[in-house]
Amino acid sequence: MTSPTLPVVPGVEHRWIDVDGVRLHVAEAGLAHQSVDRPSVVLVHGWPQHWFCWRHVMPALAETHHVVAVDLRGAGWSDVPEGPGAYDKRVMADEIARAIEELGLDRPILVGHDWGAWISLLVASRHEGAVRGVVAAAIVAPWADIPLHQMWRFAYQPIVGGPGGAFLQRQAGQVVLKTIFKLGAASGYRWQRSDREEYLARFREPARARAGQALYRTFMLQEIPKVGRGYARRVEEIPLLFLPGTADTVLAPSIVRRAEGPPNVTVTAIPGSGHWIPEEKPAELIAQVRDFLRQF
Repeated sequence: MTSPTLPVVPGVEHRWIDVDGVRLHVAEAGLAHQSVDRPSVVLVHGWPQHWFCWRHVMPALAETHHVVAVDLRGAGWSDVPEGPGAYDKRVMADEIARAIEELGLDRPILVGHDWGAWISLLVASRHEGAVRGVVAAAIVAPWADIPLHQMWRFAYQPIVGGPGGAFLQRQAGQVVLKTIFKLGAASGYRWQRSDREEYLARFREPARARAGQALYRTFMLQEIPKVGRGYARRVEEIPLLFLPGTADTVLAPSIVRRAEGPPNVTVTAIPGSGHWIPEEKPAELIAQVRDFLRQF
């Protein structure tokens, strides 16, 4: 069994909240800056990670803002619900919207990465008025179509979400997760073994490995068929900033830019970054978020 000990990030405190019977872990910093005149910032991680992916980002943003990083259900130190539909991203988005209420936050800014960005956009889509804006790193818009000739980029999903997905995330040397971390990074970026281990360790728990499998299985079987067919309302009433990495081979800028058009949407590529923007290019991400926050 792996240790449940939380990694230490200076200035970050931890607590748990109950959201309709699901216990979610929350990392928090900059509480002194919480104010009705200054929106809180809620950070939402992707797969196969947890709140720790924001370790470089949280302390910097907490210099001026109240910052909260939530572990999604099934990840990090949050509960692991099981059952049909438990990892439908719309269910997860509704849970984040409820978490915002439980935390007493007044229309925060959501900053998401990977699935956390998709879920953040769904929060804005499904809960109009709940947030003031969304920064979405390394993701496409859930209302934008993806051309068939680009679907090869997502060939890993049937592996992760298929019958052996949980086994491959938990055992077999966790080679699938290690490969995804390596191939998702830009050339020249090297993971610190200890940092990567923070993520790998959580997936050695059988329930969390099953949650990772369900995350993709649900998407492939229940969500993809509905994208573009009423799956998500296009968000037009608040600012949206999309941040693809120029070296991201899956969520490439050319695909992300399909969300462009409406005046509330900005797409800014992060030069030299692969998929893991909060860790590969934290300074650039921090600068983009700070600039985004100036309009509120």
